[in-house]
Amino acid sequence: MDENKVSDLFTLASEKFKGLIDANSVVGEPMKVSDGTVIIPISKVSFGFGGGGNEFEKKNSAGTRFGGGAGGGASVQAEAFLIINNDNVRLMPMGGTSSPIDRVIDMVPGIIDKANGFISSMSDKKAAKKAQKQADASTVTDTTAPEEIL
Repeated sequence: MDENKVSDLFTLASEKFKGLIDANSVVGEPMKVSDGTVIIPISKVSFGFGGGGNEFEKKNSAGTRFGGGAGGGASVQAEAFLIINNDNVRLMPMGGTSSPIDRVIDMVPGIIDKANGFISSMSDKKAAKKAQKQADASTVTDTTAPEEIL
């Protein structure tokens, strides 16, 4: 049996799959949003193939015949998005596969932003109140009578 024929089938099938899958299949092209945020899709690529063949003798003449085949399949599945905004980088998984800890970690920047905003607004209100008190104190009218001034 000539093993090159089966080997040729596998070589051809694997070359075809290599042509389908490149680095852009796993880490997609970055997309830039109007506010400067960059979104990069991350995918999982799976593929497999199989094949086989056999040589058998011709019934009416000398020599052999070869019969065989190969086939396969590929799958590209979106797994997550890498989101880059200013100095903040987040990995946002697709679907409900993230654990509760991952969700808490994803929420931390938002919670910190809200706390900072609350503290800032409280400081702003306090500063405005203090400025108003100072303005009120400087505009107090003189209650002495005009004849007492002379």
